[in-house]
Amino acid sequence: MKKYIQLTALLTTANLAFARVDLLVTDATIISPISKSEVSIKTNHWLSISEGRIIEISDKNKLPLAKQTISADGQFLIPGLTDSHTHLRTMPGLLKTDKDASKMQAAYLKRQGSNYLFYGVTQVIDPANTAQGITDFTTHNISPNAYFCGAMPIYQGYAAQSIKYQHLSKRKPYYVHQHGDPTHLTAPAITSLHEATAAVKRMKKDGAICTKIYLEDGFDKAKNIRLIDNENIKQIVAEANRQKLPVMVHANATDMHSIALDSRVDILAHGIWNWLDEHQRGSSVSQELPKNVQQVADGILKSQTYYQPSLNVMRSLTDVMVPNHLEKPRYKTVLPTWQIDWYMSHGGQWFAREMVSGWKGLTHQQKIDYMRTKQTNGKRVLNYLYQHGGEILLGSDTPPAPTYASQPGLSTFWELQDMHDAGVDLIGLLASATINNAKAYGLESKYGAILPGKIANILLLNSNPLESVDAYDDIDRIILNGVVHQRAQFHINNVK
Repeated sequence: MKKYIQLTALLTTANLAFARVDLLVTDATIISPISKSEVSIKTNHWLSISEGRIIEISDKNKLPLAKQTISADGQFLIPGLTDSHTHLRTMPGLLKTDKDASKMQAAYLKRQGSNYLFYGVTQVIDPANTAQGITDFTTHNISPNAYFCGAMPIYQGYAAQSIKYQHLSKRKPYYVHQHGDPTHLTAPAITSLHEATAAVKRMKKDGAICTKIYLEDGFDKAKNIRLIDNENIKQIVAEANRQKLPVMVHANATDMHSIALDSRVDILAHGIWNWLDEHQRGSSVSQELPKNVQQVADGILKSQTYYQPSLNVMRSLTDVMVPNHLEKPRYKTVLPTWQIDWYMSHGGQWFAREMVSGWKGLTHQQKIDYMRTKQTNGKRVLNYLYQHGGEILLGSDTPPAPTYASQPGLSTFWELQDMHDAGVDLIGLLASATINNAKAYGLESKYGAILPGKIANILLLNSNPLESVDAYDDIDRIILNGVVHQRAQFHINNVK
């Protein structure tokens, strides 16, 4: 008996030594997007992986010898999800003056990647980061594959309003110099680095996969934020095209989206929830759009510009105002008890207090209702675009502001739910999170579908994502760069 066990062990070791592939997944139903409206479904197939990439997909009887074999009997394989609008540097809702701020920030950054992976996000794109920032993110425990875009604010413009000019280069490495800037406060060499064309070239060299500009002249109807000029936009778009970098634009109002479309940008980073005319509100997502809003939406369709609805923005800004919101059970999948307790403390409620202040006599419920009309606005535009063949992307903008109601991974899942509620069907939903994002950001050779040669970032689901959006919260295992992980290891209770 002892000799038999030794012989079996020897043969097993020999087989592993001569294994042709690293991982074999058998008995799978493979659902892979073909386009924004088509999927391929293969039942009873196997899939082989080596060196982090998919090697073969087949239903042949002869299986390759593998170092590891797992059965996916009764399960559904889909590509790992891409959230193409994340902010990876700061804990949502952090009060920087809190005595424990540094400790909380460090703990959050260490487990942030696990939060995304728990909800099946295997790729993230931060549209306002740097190569160093991405390195920092990926060194904290197991994390999704991460990419960045070079953000190009202007002095006193959105995303740079409170920064002194002499500090702008350090804080915003790709800011754009604009006529009227106080250039006497910096060296001429620094100014030249921040000319539009030069800044785009630098970010490309640094590894950015897109560039981002801001079209935001004020919140709601306000016009109190300096706006980038047309000549700078023109130069940025032209150089980005030469560098093969898609141009992503922060805009959420009809007038700003119009400027973006006139500038021939590639990706609209926010949905249109600010219609500028409050008489245009409606309660049904399928309700006909006001003429001025439909005109902008038709421009998006005609130009085939990619559209990130980012419904999470208005949802998460609203939900910090909603009593007992933090009692939602799913928060306990991504938040440790100490963080929930802090959010519910006086210090942790600082942004909630800020959100309800200055509303000119409205009741608390009226404030919430007003914000929810903005959510409906965004859903109505998304419904119109999707029903007319728009190019839709999954991007949660986590977190869009210091709101604790926008947490990594969980907000991505809620974004999928809200998009589906707005009328995006389940095939379109899968495409928005996979193939559409891969095409929009030039990552199609790596991600977006389950095909030979692609990076092996794959989800094994217990439920069919073409039958229910809740399948995205019924994940069994995550394959990340060819390595199998049980979903449970990314639950907050199991994250060290």
